[in-house]
Amino acid sequence: MNPIAVSFAVAGLALVAGAGVIAGFLREAPAPVEPLADPLDDRREALLRSLADLEDAHASGALDEAGYLRLRGQTEGRMARVLRALDHRDAGPPGSTTTVSLEDAPAGGARTSAAEPRRVPPWAVAVLIGGTVIAVVVASLARDAEPQLRASAQQTSDDPLGFFERRVTEHPDDLAARLDLAHRYLDAGMVEDALSQYAVALELDPDDAEALAHVGIILYQNGRPEEALRSVDRALSTDPRYPEGLFIRGVILLRGLDRPEDAISAFETYLDAAPFGVERQTAKDLIAEARAATDAT
Repeated sequence: MNPIAVSFAVAGLALVAGAGVIAGFLREAPAPVEPLADPLDDRREALLRSLADLEDAHASGALDEAGYLRLRGQTEGRMARVLRALDHRDAGPPGSTTTVSLEDAPAGGARTSAAEPRRVPPWAVAVLIGGTVIAVVVASLARDAEPQLRASAQQTSDDPLGFFERRVTEHPDDLAARLDLAHRYLDAGMVEDALSQYAVALELDPDDAEALAHVGIILYQNGRPEEALRSVDRALSTDPRYPEGLFIRGVILLRGLDRPEDAISAFETYLDAAPFGVERQTAKDLIAEARAATDAT
């Protein structure tokens, strides 16, 4: 098929869509906009999508068994915390609403009504659509002119990080995808890359226990145990029964701050919260180490 003909066909479709957009702006009574979804509902949907992505990656062989089980366990743990938060929200006082006081109104008594949105001039929309049409044509011609260059840019299936990086590229606001990639970077020793992903995760959710606890790991490994403990304690203030945070706290207290008695308490709380956790034997060994250190003082 002639690429130029295809390009102009796409441009024609874009013009039709643009006409529909302009007609929408010319209406006297625009259709009401649906309210934004609750962030917790968005988080639940993102986690369900992450579980589906993990299943697909495992089935296709892009993710090995050990990585699949670890990431599925982490994702299911996040889902459990989100569901608890949703239950807590739904159990709140009925009929609670958010009100805006008169002091929040714009100066000069001006008032903007939801029924009277600001009108955008049709010519401005037409300019935008025209620019889009030109961009579509140019981009289509460029794709047809350089097919080999685009094909070479695709990530290979043998890249162990490719699956996780593609998820972040496709869903940049998906907190679970950011955390999975950060964990993968950390496992690979790519500490700076991991830290940048945790930073983005904390921009999406400043109280995310998982991101805060793993930032604590990085700070501890870089010889900053006091800051590491503060980060982990902040994680546990959000989720006091977060098993991995409890385990990390015990390690920091024992190995970083030489506080064996406090470390024993953290490890015992970890074993209580996760009796079948992956670090249960290590926690028991560290408890024995901490008790020996206590007896020696």
